[in-house]
Amino acid sequence: MGTVLLVALTAVSAVVGDGLLLVHRMPAISVDVPGSGDGATYLLLASDSRERLDGPDSRLYRDSAQATGERADLVLVLRVPKRGRPRLLSIPRDLYVGADRQKAHRLGLALHDGPQAIVDSMCQDLGIGVDHVVIADFRALIDAVDRTGGVDVHTDAPMRDRQARLALPTAGRHRLDGRGALAWVRSRHPEVQLNGRWVPDPASDPTRTDHAAQVLSQLRQRLVSPASAQQAAWTVAPRLRRDEGLGLTEVLTLATALRTATVAGSVTTVPVRFTHTEVPFAFPTAASQQALAPLRTARCAP
Repeated sequence: MGTVLLVALTAVSAVVGDGLLLVHRMPAISVDVPGSGDGATYLLLASDSRERLDGPDSRLYRDSAQATGERADLVLVLRVPKRGRPRLLSIPRDLYVGADRQKAHRLGLALHDGPQAIVDSMCQDLGIGVDHVVIADFRALIDAVDRTGGVDVHTDAPMRDRQARLALPTAGRHRLDGRGALAWVRSRHPEVQLNGRWVPDPASDPTRTDHAAQVLSQLRQRLVSPASAQQAAWTVAPRLRRDEGLGLTEVLTLATALRTATVAGSVTTVPVRFTHTEVPFAFPTAASQQALAPLRTARCAP
């Protein structure tokens, strides 16, 4: 769902007047950001909140086992240095943090206590100070994909994920509409059909980054004209929340950097050690620390 940020934000570079209108269509949230101290760091979140849905989607995605409130399905950090190429990293939402503060939690769960809580966790637990925050909800991805004509995915066998409502009954190419793309991006317990039996997919990505990157790439390719980008952005913008300090100038910087980062190498996932449990946990490793090091700032040293 973080993929829709590109759809809404790159469009504002076409016409400044329309850009101002688009920014104002994005609801503002109050959050105190520590800042990165050099360049700019954007925290891009995909919310799993059912409470922000309405109509058929509210009934479709209602889950009696799902707690109220919201969590971050995807946690993306876009680092825009004063010099050099922007970098886009995906931090697993299940990363176990906060133990040193006696406030242990999985990173994505911090959003349940509000945007400020996850901004504070990024700073206090990971040493990452952010300058701006953008949060996308379920409907943002659905609208973005439907507006741009769908996305294509390929599977080597029939695939399903009943929790994510993903159902691909045959092998090969599949054209997904917005709801199908949402299921594809949200899938974390996929099964494949082998010899007539449904078994866990051994190649699944628990971070969801691979599927998100596939959707992002196709959305970007379909936004080749200013008109198509603006139409998609106008539809999606109300489904994106921004911090109050994110104005037109900051959105333009974010849009340009996000496009540069995704063209250069898509999304880099921070490596972690996952547990093989029903509720997955991700623990940091030496490789995790190395990947996060360029994002850290002295004012947020954990």
